[in-house]
Amino acid sequence: MEQHLHLLSVYLKKWSYGENKLTLNFSFCLGDKYHRKHRDLKIAKATNMVNEILSQVIKEAKSEKGSTIKVVNEGEAKKQLNAFFMKIGKEFNQNKKSRGKSRMISSRSIDFYYKDSEYELLTDEIKFFVHLNRGLNKMNGDLWANAISDFKQALKIKPEDVIVNKHLASAYNKLGQFSDAVTPLKIYVDSEHSAESLNTLATAYINLEEFDKADKIYKQISEEFDDQTMALFGRAQIAYKQGLNYLEYLDEIYKTNSTWLVEKLKTNWEYKLANEDLQTTWNASTAARYLGFERPFDLTKKAFNHEIPCYFNADKGTIRFVKEEIDCWIELRNKYNLDGSKYKVFVNKLTAEEKKLTSKKKQGVKVAS
Repeated sequence: MEQHLHLLSVYLKKWSYGENKLTLNFSFCLGDKYHRKHRDLKIAKATNMVNEILSQVIKEAKSEKGSTIKVVNEGEAKKQLNAFFMKIGKEFNQNKKSRGKSRMISSRSIDFYYKDSEYELLTDEIKFFVHLNRGLNKMNGDLWANAISDFKQALKIKPEDVIVNKHLASAYNKLGQFSDAVTPLKIYVDSEHSAESLNTLATAYINLEEFDKADKIYKQISEEFDDQTMALFGRAQIAYKQGLNYLEYLDEIYKTNSTWLVEKLKTNWEYKLANEDLQTTWNASTAARYLGFERPFDLTKKAFNHEIPCYFNADKGTIRFVKEEIDCWIELRNKYNLDGSKYKVFVNKLTAEEKKLTSKKKQGVKVAS
């Protein structure tokens, strides 16, 4: 039986001058399945690279379907790939000679159905995959709003598709549009009904400060899936957001799964407090002195690298810190040894007025004398 394969896109992920190679991500649909793969290629003649990437596509497809594979519009695909590799190869060699100082100006990717004349000939099923793929590519480029637009186009064709709804919700969350994420997340939960899908919905409710709904879900995770670790972590977040004792939940996890907890705290702990009454807002100068930095620049550098919680207003060009969130950041690192360093704060470096404005909430961090 002959299976029709539609190439959707190919884009350059990275290249290595030393190893004379590049890494490509490519995507295709075969039957009712969508696939995203990656491949390392040595820089060679464009025609050789075209044949190699197409051979890899066929190989990946055959591993999914044990039948004859036909690439739709293969001649046109080869033509586009050949032009792409010629341009990439030329710029790779230019950059290599200048030790990477030249600026790459070519398009980094191919969308095989970019032209309306080609897109309009597709069936709705293939158009669905085109928009799913475009949305994922845009998410990889942090183009969240653009990704949402494509996911919505895909959902016009298949409104209940689980994968699209899951990624749509993720894009909404990245933009802080948490209420918009709830509906696609409910579709995701109804279809998969796993501890992971329920946790994603609960997290959305936490971001919306609907803590009772989130806590109810964590009880469900604990009872239905016997996942105490995920439930305890979720309850810790709920408690922290409300200024309550969250460490008791984290300590319970640490007793049985310390490695999991450390990794989760590094990547998934949300420092933002829900209640403004719990927050003492500082500028970079005050926060830097509190943490013992010689210059505010040393602190803002860490902040821009996402190493410490902060709030940056791009329109105004300002950055602010919340004292209680900094205290939590320190406490978690010290208590659970998140990065091998010990931190302390320097209250004595604050002015009398700054001390007066400081919240009475205690986090238990070590204070330098």
